[in-house]
Amino acid sequence: MLLWLFGPPAAGKTSVAREITRSHPEFAHLDTDQIGLCYPAPDDDQANHGVKSAGLAALWPNFRDAGARGLVVSGNLLTAGDFARYRIDGTPITLCRLRADPEVHKARFLRRGRFTDLVDRCLEEAAALDRTEFADHTVDTTHLSTADSAALVLERTGFAR
Repeated sequence: MLLWLFGPPAAGKTSVAREITRSHPEFAHLDTDQIGLCYPAPDDDQANHGVKSAGLAALWPNFRDAGARGLVVSGNLLTAGDFARYRIDGTPITLCRLRADPEVHKARFLRRGRFTDLVDRCLEEAAALDRTEFADHTVDTTHLSTADSAALVLERTGFAR
């Protein structure tokens, strides 16, 4: 069973995934940014979804065989088409989008202290995602701590049951 946390940069994907796996050690965590860094992006796939899909498909069976009950994936998806590029051995995937109100999201992004010139692009991506409906669940983290966000994700998705 896979739980995919997605949203724009600074939505809390990695933090929430780490919190879930910290509180539920039977789950593993994989960040798609990490498995997509080693390959130059082809012109027709600038976000490297193809190589990330291949990496995820190859790694999930290893996690499962090592005893992981599930895998929490953190990685950005902007469209249902982005997600359609992923092929994972028939394992069900629950998509959970993380979001925050624009002013909170902006503050989180700027607090990172890097790539601050991209904050407007990040907020545009967030607004575009707010207009989509391809997630199975959406969790608004605006007024939540990381721990509370993780608990709400697990409650809404039923992932830890």
